[in-house]
Amino acid sequence: MSKLLIVDDEVAILEALTDILSVEGYEVSTAANGAEGLQQVGRDRPDLILLDLMMPVMDGQEMLRRLKEDPALRSIPVVVMSAGRVTKAELQGSRFLAKPFELDDLLDTVTAELNKKT
Repeated sequence: MSKLLIVDDEVAILEALTDILSVEGYEVSTAANGAEGLQQVGRDRPDLILLDLMMPVMDGQEMLRRLKEDPALRSIPVVVMSAGRVTKAELQGSRFLAKPFELDDLLDTVTAELNKKT
């Protein structure tokens, strides 16, 4: 079973994505900001991270930068989720999923990113 980490400050999004992805057979953990997300990654390395960009405490951009700087963590695939415009530089090689997204787009993206690892 693949482990996913969802990092988003909107509780409704965390709950909805957790429900959807759990039903699909994924083990899901959540964090409300980038700082919590990095702690989760340190405790229980996920197979994929779904990361919002705009959050308090530590935004997704800073979390992504720290992940990419750490040789032990940079190989974890990250899907950046945002309602705003995002540049290639901001993505740092990560996949982008525009909010709001369709359920099929989410599931296809998660599957594609996890399949890249195998």
